[in-house]
Amino acid sequence: MDTLRDFITTQSRLFARDPFLKCGEQQYSYADLDDRTDRVATGLNRMGLRPGDRLVLLLSNRPEFIFFLLGAPKLGFVPVPLNPEDADEWLAFVIHHCEAAAVITEKRFGGLRPQIPKETCWIEVDDDAFGKSPFQNLSSGPVLSFWPDLNPNDAALISYEAGATGNWKAVVLTHANLLSNGFQMLQPFRFNETDRFLCSTPLHVLETEILLVFAPLMAGGCCVLEESGSQRIVQAIFQNQATVLAGTPEFLRAVSKSTAFLSMDLSSLRLAICHSGSVDSGTLAAFQDRHDALVAEVYNRSEATCLICVNPYTGVRRPGSLGIPLPGQECAILDAQGRELPPGAAGQIAVRGPNVMKEYYKDAEATARILRDGWLHTGDSGYMDTDGYYWRIVDSRFQIPD
Repeated sequence: MDTLRDFITTQSRLFARDPFLKCGEQQYSYADLDDRTDRVATGLNRMGLRPGDRLVLLLSNRPEFIFFLLGAPKLGFVPVPLNPEDADEWLAFVIHHCEAAAVITEKRFGGLRPQIPKETCWIEVDDDAFGKSPFQNLSSGPVLSFWPDLNPNDAALISYEAGATGNWKAVVLTHANLLSNGFQMLQPFRFNETDRFLCSTPLHVLETEILLVFAPLMAGGCCVLEESGSQRIVQAIFQNQATVLAGTPEFLRAVSKSTAFLSMDLSSLRLAICHSGSVDSGTLAAFQDRHDALVAEVYNRSEATCLICVNPYTGVRRPGSLGIPLPGQECAILDAQGRELPPGAAGQIAVRGPNVMKEYYKDAEATARILRDGWLHTGDSGYMDTDGYYWRIVDSRFQIPD
């Protein structure tokens, strides 16, 4: 299994001058991606970071987010993306909890700086200092001549997620996890180098990173980056001839109800991936009947990197279902004793495969509860039908095993 560094280098050779990233008037090829991520790793190394060090990404939807997300793991540094809209108290807590060696951010977040450890490096990508050594705006200067070996099972990303009840978790994903889940989705969605992925959802969200950054990287396609929450999503689809969109049911519903969506020619759009819930029939009809764009509902969990099951682009799709397991993954319905149940029986959905997380950061007890007997126990109740499609259910009688 490759590491992200190996894979980015391979893709840069295969698709050297093809566009990987578009953001407004800026465009970066696969060769540019390899070069700028090299410069990220080099700059962090010259600041004194060492393999395993965590760096927080507190950034809006801008190219530097992607360059640091993909560049830091080239030397074993671990990105920790955070939501710029979160309260300062939570941001400061995470920075302390992950013992961040650096915070990559923007000038507007300067008010947070007094709340973090003095030894934590503070790097503002929109400040004049970013144009000087060691980063030089990631556009010039020497890069490392020696690159130490990396292990595919090394951490490459930590995703912090805060729950509505105050609970939170920090999922550690490895190089192998990220690459595995990326490869697993290529065939079901027929991704290839002609696809243009419109990214207008927040980059700090794991599903955005996997479906709209890693997926185009895997396929040799292009990520078209827009501001988060942009009001010109539909215009961006048209102007960039985007082929793939992804978001929550609420996001897709809002797009489908916009005036521009009803009036513009969006014939380039072939696929809208709906994650984190099922889409309503009205949204399905708006995408599929008006624009002939398939809405594919999926089942995702951060502990499995992202996608577990999908309703495939070709073949039978069952609206409301979680779909079928991705290639390379195995799912099962387990009873309270961890025994596999037959089709139609309700139990807990479990999954295993190379995409399953390494651990919860600094929480061995929670890790042991969810990773047992080779399975990731999702905590979701469901059943499998006789055709192998999985369905989520709410069953108050079902008790998740301790």
